[in-house]
Amino acid sequence: MQTLFKQQSHTLAGGSVLSGVTEQHLILKVVSGRVWVTFEGQPEDHWLHAGRSLTLLPGRVVVVEADPGSSRISLSGLPQRGTPGILRALLARLRGPGFHPATSVS
Repeated sequence: MQTLFKQQSHTLAGGSVLSGVTEQHLILKVVSGRVWVTFEGQPEDHWLHAGRSLTLLPGRVVVVEADPGSSRISLSGLPQRGTPGILRALLARLRGPGFHPATSVS
């Protein structure tokens, strides 16, 4: 078993297995071939073929196995640019429709 997430791309011979724990959100994309992916906390497994991708969540054990034949995968980080807007929307929703922060107190 090799350690996943040390490189941005991997070529796997049929039946080869990669595993590891992610430290950040990653996108696993199948460049060629077909792979089986399972990760901790998810009840279902995933079969991905060339052109398909899957988001990997941080802090979870991930196992990737190549289907018979050679497969190639790539790993990339998720862009972080939308996070502040998402947090603002969530906070606004939690506060409710009539919430307005106080600007001064007398």
